[in-house]
Amino acid sequence: MAKLRLGLYGATALAGIAWPWYCIYQFIQETEALGLTDPIEIVNLFSQGVWANASAGFIAADLTLVLIASFVFYAAEGIRLKMKFWYLYIAVTFAISFAFSFGLFMFNRERNMASASASD
Repeated sequence: MAKLRLGLYGATALAGIAWPWYCIYQFIQETEALGLTDPIEIVNLFSQGVWANASAGFIAADLTLVLIASFVFYAAEGIRLKMKFWYLYIAVTFAISFAFSFGLFMFNRERNMASASASD
């Protein structure tokens, strides 16, 4: 069962790079089609889209609260399991994506727990 979890977490981490960044690529293509080249204008357009309507606002609010809870989880589990550099998953969330950082954290957490139980 542990190998299945590792595989699922690993697949989630890989998909967490591919799928969100594919969407960012599409967004960039759209901004280029609109003739936008100023990075600040592009970021403003992206930010406006996050709160464009009630359904987008729901997703943004929900994700914000899940991010906060996951950061607490990263800290609590990272410290409890003595995971090195657990705090980097927070930075990776903003640098790459939450889907990637959470999948990667869970993958490494599973590996850490497996190695700890093997050494007991």
